[in-house]
Formats: sequence, structure tokens, C-alpha cells
Amino acid sequence: MKKSPVILLLILVSAIIMLGACAAPAPAEPAEPAVAEPEPEEAAPAEEAMGAGSIAVILTGPWDDNSWNEAGYDAVHALEEDGVKIAFSENVADADVGRVLREYTAQGFEMIVAHSFSYQDPTFEVGEESPDTNYAWAGGIGRTATNVADYDQPFYEAAYPIGVLAGHMSESGVLGALYGFDIPVCHAMGEALLAGALTVNPDASLIQTAVGDWVDVAKAKEAALAQADAGVDFWIECGEGPALGAIEAAKDAGGYVTGYVGDMTENGPDVVLSNLKWNLEPMFAQMLADTHDGTFDNPYYRFGIAEGAMLVELNEQLQDSIPAEAIEAMEAAMQAIAAGELVVEFVPE
Repeated sequence: MKKSPVILLLILVSAIIMLGACAAPAPAEPAEPAVAEPEPEEAAPAEEAMGAGSIAVILTGPWDDNSWNEAGYDAVHALEEDGVKIAFSENVADADVGRVLREYTAQGFEMIVAHSFSYQDPTFEVGEESPDTNYAWAGGIGRTATNVADYDQPFYEAAYPIGVLAGHMSESGVLGALYGFDIPVCHAMGEALLAGALTVNPDASLIQTAVGDWVDVAKAKEAALAQADAGVDFWIECGEGPALGAIEAAKDAGGYVTGYVGDMTENGPDVVLSNLKWNLEPMFAQMLADTHDGTFDNPYYRFGIAEGAMLVELNEQLQDSIPAEAIEAMEAAMQAIAAGELVVEFVPE
């Protein structure tokens, strides 16, 4: 007798259910906690990165400015070649520094450098919030905390031999110092420039101007042109904006300019006679080493000419216009400072 279609359908469904029951797994044991240890092959890359260390730097302007910011950028990238995990943020306004510091802290960076004098307050604020992370700011005044370093900028050491050069090259004998702000680090540069120049020209004099801004080029150029009207024909600067402003002023009014903590020759190949260059790699490496050693405690770092951090280089395109005795005297001053035979006075105000 034929089975009805309904009966056939019921038999088919029953068979499918039975097969499914046979294939189902046995009831599971009670679940373990959700947090599990990572597999070794997944953890290895992170362990390697932490073994070399990690450092981030926060910059006030573009990384490729041939000056202050590029010095910080170059330093962390040199450490990257040694296996250090790095990061950088450029064009960070003072109002945003706290946010960026907290982001890098949350990402687990061991050492975070706030590379500006104006980043002072947020650095100490975040440092207090996160005592297990180390920070640094570019104060040059010795203000520190247990996990916040300050680092000196002894540009005045290099400003002295540049002053020797200026004593030979300035026709008027009137030198110009252009600062973002008249802070100790900056003021000492102008005083050292004059001290070096006086060894060559006893009648040399100095005009100092604080622009009131680290990055405003137009404002700095206006100040430099005012100095030129007063006889200045050789400039040293403290701040990227003052340096670029002085370069533009020299193009219009004549005279020579010193590049600020980087090779600024391309910004003014006909007026940038010398460059004061800052090598930050050894200092950043020391910060990271102290972090790993557990010796990072209210540190104040000072890396100058003797440590290979302060360099003076001449513009090769203009070098033929410099008397040989000027170059020899400048190089002799550099060597004497490096050897400790010549101590340049720090005049902060």
C-alpha cells in the first residue's frame, strides 16, 4: 500500500533530526574565563619591540623644517635603525599637547619627549597622571619630576666659535641675536656670540631682540630688518621662526645668518654662512637607557660639544669667501671647548 505524501515527509524530517543528533558534540564543560594567554608565535614580535624600547617625540612644526623639529625627527629615526619602536607627531599646538601625550601613554610608549619649551605645563600634568611612563620637555632650566626630565640646550657653546667667525666676517662689527623669547637658553647664545667675536674685534657689539613667537617668520623678519637698520650684518637666532625671518631679512638687507640647530643652507644659500646643528640621538638614547635601567629619576640631561651634540658646519658654497685664519680660529675654539680647555660662560640674562 502506498504511503501518503504527509507520512513520507514526516519520516524524512525524523531521519534528518536523528542524523543531526548523532553529529552534535557532547555537552561542553563549564567555560574558562574569557582572558586567555596569547600563543607564543603571536607574542614574540611584541616582546622584541619592548626589548629594544619605545620612544615618541612631539614636535611644534613640520618634521622637515631643517631646524628644531627635524633634529627631533632625525634622532628617533636613528634609534629606529637600532630596533627601537618610534612615533612622532608634528605641528602640535600647545593646546593639543596634553591629548597627544595621553594618546602615546595609552599606546604604551616608555619614553615620550615633548620637544618644546612651551609644552612645559601639559608634560608635568600628564606625568603626574601616569607615573609609570617617563617624559621629557625642552626646558633648559632644570625643572624636573620623578618621571619628567628636562634637557639643556647648550647652544651657547657652539655660539662662541660662531662668534669668532662673525668677528672676522662682520664688516660693521654689529651682531644681531634674534630670539623667539628671551629665555636663558636663548639669551646665552647671543652673549656667547659676542664673547667669541670680541676675541677678534674688541669693538664688536650686540643687538638682541625677542620676537615673542617661536614660529612667526614675518614678525621675525620685521625685527631682523630693524636690526639691519641699526647696523647688524651677522645674525644668530633662537627659534625656527627667528631663523627663517633673519634669513629673509639678510636676503633683502645683506649680511650673513647662522642656521638654527639644523642645516638651513637651502633656505638661503647666499646668506646662510654657517649652521649650528643639534644631534639629539645620544641624548634620546640615554633617556631610553635610563628608563630601562630604572635610573630615570628627576634627570636633567646636558649634551654639548664634548658629547658630539653641538656641531658647527660651514656652507660649502660660501666657504671660499671666508679667510683661512677665520676657519682655523673657529675650529680651534671648537676643539678647545670639546677638550675642556675653554669654558664658555653661560649668561642667562
